[in-house]
Order: sequence, then structure tokens, then C-alpha cells
Amino acid sequence: MTVLIADDSALIRDNLSKLIGRTRVDIRIKGTADVESTIGELDSAPVDVLILDIQFPDGSGLDVLEYLRISKATPFVMVLTNLLSKRVREKSLELGADLFFDKTEEYERVVEEIVRLKYKKFVHGKE
Repeated sequence: MTVLIADDSALIRDNLSKLIGRTRVDIRIKGTADVESTIGELDSAPVDVLILDIQFPDGSGLDVLEYLRISKATPFVMVLTNLLSKRVREKSLELGADLFFDKTEEYERVVEEIVRLKYKKFVHGKE
């Protein structure tokens, strides 16, 4: 399973990578820091799970969700952000995000979901 962490904060990318690594589940982790490199990574290789922030220096995670609607990439998308307005949550889900998490309070839930998805994929014989 490949997980792409798209967040402009290196600290967030590193911390999530470490938390995922501690699960001892066989997961390949990649990271990007802006919209352009996130879209490039989604185009270059299969990504199973995308952990997506909303705020980037060159655009919005909503731009990435819009892009996914027209691309061949079909990752499971978890939005992880501090931008928690009802409008942002609704728009993210409308554009195809599977889950929406509060970065300050639901950080560990992202890791739990990745493990759940990996187990589900393994059990159903897709890997």
C-alpha cells in the first residue's frame, strides 16, 4: 500500500510518517508540500491513500480534489486540516474526499484508518 502525505508542513509529514511506521504495517510513504507536486505524484505512480491538507502555498487541497475528479488516480482521500469551516468540510466531501479530520484533535485517527484500510485490502485478497 502506498500513502501520499500532502501537507506543506515538513513536521506534519514527518510526524505522520513516524506514527504510520510504528504500526509495523508494510506501507510505502511519500510526501509532497504543494499542490503542483501532489498532482505530479498522483500522476506518476499509483497511490492508495492520500492524506490531504487544504492550505498550500500554491493553492488549495480543494484544487487537488477537483483534479482527482478528472484524473485516472483513485486514492482513498482523507482530508486532514486545521481549516474546519462547515463550508470546507462540505466542499471536500462533495468533491470526493472519503473522510475529513481535524488536524488538532483527530491526528491519530488518520493512522487508525490507514491500518484499517491496509487490513481490509489484505483480507480481501487484493494485495
